[in-house]
Amino acid sequence: MRKIILLLSVFMSVSAMAQAPQLNKDNIDEVLRAMTLKEKATLLVGGEYDFWAPVAVAGGSSKTVPGAAGSTVAIPRLGIPETILTDGPAGVRINQTREGTTKTYYATGFPVGTCLASTWNTDLAGRVGKAIGNETKEYNCDVILGPGVNIHRNPLCGR
Repeated sequence: MRKIILLLSVFMSVSAMAQAPQLNKDNIDEVLRAMTLKEKATLLVGGEYDFWAPVAVAGGSSKTVPGAAGSTVAIPRLGIPETILTDGPAGVRINQTREGTTKTYYATGFPVGTCLASTWNTDLAGRVGKAIGNETKEYNCDVILGPGVNIHRNPLCGR
């Protein structure tokens, strides 16, 4: 009897995985319903954290894009890709060097929003935003963590 129950539960698990929806722009609600509670929690914690570990790592921890702020976990079963996050109030933050290559990776350091706003030059601010967006895309990052909104007591965005 135990063998039958075990075989039945294995069959049901394999069957459920085979029928799991794959993420696309038209089935987000279906994919959310298919996610387990642990998968949802893991997305909130991030890719570079061990959710069950006693210690946390903050910032600069992305393995995919060294120096980026972090990432989310990919969930291949549902077609959910890893999402790379980068700091952004003053531009994309990445490491200049990477293991296995002598190439140097540069990103531009821009004035933060408070400084740009003080110029009253909306065209300039728009061009800076586009340039940051282009660098974000060029370095394979998906989300830029900017602009910063805070009590700006210094030109570094109040962080």
